[in-house]
Amino acid sequence: MRYTKKIFTVFLAVCCVMSVLCGCSSGDRSPEAKSLCETFCTDVNAGEISKLASYFDYGTITEEELSELIAPSDFNKEEAAFAAAIKESTDFSVQDPVYDKNTKTATVYVVWKQGDFSSDAALSATSVEEFKTALSSSSSKNITVNVTVDLSGEFARIKNPKDTVDAVYAYNTINHGIMPGLLSDFYTDSNWALAPKGVYTNVKEIGLRVNFNNELSRYRFIPGVYYTVSRGGEVIYTSDIMDIEDNSIRLDYSIDMAGAGDLNEDGFITDGKYSVMVFDAHSKQICTSDCEVVNEILEKEEIVFEEYKKEHYLTDLVYDIKDSDLMANSFVFNTGWWDYDGTSVGKSAFASNTKTLGFSLAVSSTNDNELYYDYYYSEKSDFKDVNETEPVFSASCKPTVYDDQSCYDIDYTPAEMKPGFYGLVVYGDAGRKHIVFTAACIVVEETSGDVID
Repeated sequence: MRYTKKIFTVFLAVCCVMSVLCGCSSGDRSPEAKSLCETFCTDVNAGEISKLASYFDYGTITEEELSELIAPSDFNKEEAAFAAAIKESTDFSVQDPVYDKNTKTATVYVVWKQGDFSSDAALSATSVEEFKTALSSSSSKNITVNVTVDLSGEFARIKNPKDTVDAVYAYNTINHGIMPGLLSDFYTDSNWALAPKGVYTNVKEIGLRVNFNNELSRYRFIPGVYYTVSRGGEVIYTSDIMDIEDNSIRLDYSIDMAGAGDLNEDGFITDGKYSVMVFDAHSKQICTSDCEVVNEILEKEEIVFEEYKKEHYLTDLVYDIKDSDLMANSFVFNTGWWDYDGTSVGKSAFASNTKTLGFSLAVSSTNDNELYYDYYYSEKSDFKDVNETEPVFSASCKPTVYDDQSCYDIDYTPAEMKPGFYGLVVYGDAGRKHIVFTAACIVVEETSGDVID
């Protein structure tokens, strides 16, 4: 009897051990957890919104919110291209799960590898191609994410899907120096060139200068801009896309852009209220500004040259800025007669072996209007013998850009440089009625570069 009880006790012990072992084996669903995790990570890497949404509990996130994490809608073309390059560089490896039979969950360690977009080469890349090369040539960034798989129900499910999405797509929230946000966020102000009050009279060109703050130049890709010109509410001109340089851009409307019906009989831009509307390359509005164009019969302003003795031309710059807007845009410290031939004998005096007379009018780099000029010659210091209708030379010019400023190079190269007095008259209009600037110089008999007594 005692022997029978002993056998029964051993049998119960063996059954208990087998029960425990069989329970662990049948309860460990690690392979299922790993398989689900691999499928989930594949969907994360592909960024397929509809598939990823199925991993989230109902009501915890919308497809729109999920889409913003993976592919933000406010990215411009350049940002989207850089983000796509990072996405292409992303891969993952799934480790074996660690199973907890008490909570019936498995923790799966996933190591994500991603191109190092913070490397020096990546940060200095100025094109998407350079950026891709930098990502492929640099060591990858490692991102470890713990994925928790709930195995308590009939079907396994991911408990923390957003942790992986946030970690993998974190680059979408980092400023890569590309061109974040809207160009309008960097807009500061705009002004009408040579019309500070927004009124143009008898013109063949109007121009709006649009300015942006200095932060703009820090970015690698700056969208271009285009603009429309309207008169009376009707669009009469649409530009091509233009690049922004030096944090500003000049937007013109001239007779060359206008149709025949948009000019008056004198060849000037038609009267009316004009509106320039400015957009970035993605058709997001930046600003709008209005001006008025009027045409009226202007009387030609009288040409007046001050009378000076020879000594005055030797020691002084002889010029007079007569237009307030030109004065506001001029750099008088860098303005004066230009000694092309090395024959200057004074600040406004040249020897007779001079080949070219030239006045350099330095202005702000934002000024690029065309100016019209005439040179007059006189044997007398009072210019009384000059016929205003018969200049010895007439031309027009636009400024040449030099570093941070521009210069109107107002030149005259005669067939013969006669000693005497030369007067320069500069007009702001093609009709040569509004005088904006005058200057004068003397050419003496001497042919050396020595100062005259």
